[in-house]
Amino acid sequence: MTLEELKTCKIGLTHSGSFHADDVFSAAFLHLIVPDIQIKRVQEVPEDFSGIVFDIGFGEFDHHMNDNEKRSDGVPYASFGKLWRAFAPELYCESIYQRIDKSFIKGLDLSDNTGKYDSLCSAIESLNPIDRDATGDKEFLEAVEFAQKILDQKIQKQIRNLEEETYVMDVYQSMEDKRIVILPKYASFHDVLPDTEAVYVIYPSRRGGYSAQGVTKNADTIELKKDFPKDWVEKLPDYLTFCHTSRFLISANTLEDVIKACIEALEED
Repeated sequence: MTLEELKTCKIGLTHSGSFHADDVFSAAFLHLIVPDIQIKRVQEVPEDFSGIVFDIGFGEFDHHMNDNEKRSDGVPYASFGKLWRAFAPELYCESIYQRIDKSFIKGLDLSDNTGKYDSLCSAIESLNPIDRDATGDKEFLEAVEFAQKILDQKIQKQIRNLEEETYVMDVYQSMEDKRIVILPKYASFHDVLPDTEAVYVIYPSRRGGYSAQGVTKNADTIELKKDFPKDWVEKLPDYLTFCHTSRFLISANTLEDVIKACIEALEED
């Protein structure tokens, strides 16, 4: 099914019974594309149905077949992942499509296909009715509304982050000592600075004063290029107001103090 064909769909079908994050987020994504689409939950797909079908029926957007497709890293697609793969590249840029699949959808797909625990999947499943004889249709629609807010926020924040990353790189290029990047305002830097010389990033804190964070070794890890000193966790220097126990974040009242701390951290073995 093409995006233009989807936009003409009035009805989408998915399975009845207990709902899961896969069918809920699939329906949420369809509502973002076609706001007035009606999602019906059925036991079987009628032979003459011509709308979009997902998570049931062994069609284009089901994943219960023996030969179900997998990503290049071996993670199998579920219905949400297949819908995202089919329509997101035309709706958003390639970076948005890839980032959200990697950071969000892939984990939900893995859980639905393998049973691996995922806290969001567990939360969605908890919205099923307590009464096992209830259809769950009302609760399904409530869950879809909740999921739609989450998905829309994730998409909009990724769009914002891409814009901010251009700003971050402009600031980085202007720094004399590129190991310490001083942002006049906070902006998303986690995905663009790992491949640079940057070690620490300083920015105004929303709680007042200034904070500094360590830059990770790559965009897929939480391991920093250089942690802040362990001694600062045990005994906070008098020019700092905070050092996180994980040593990735510090704060100070003034910009001068947080710059001083970053310089000292760089010089420490």
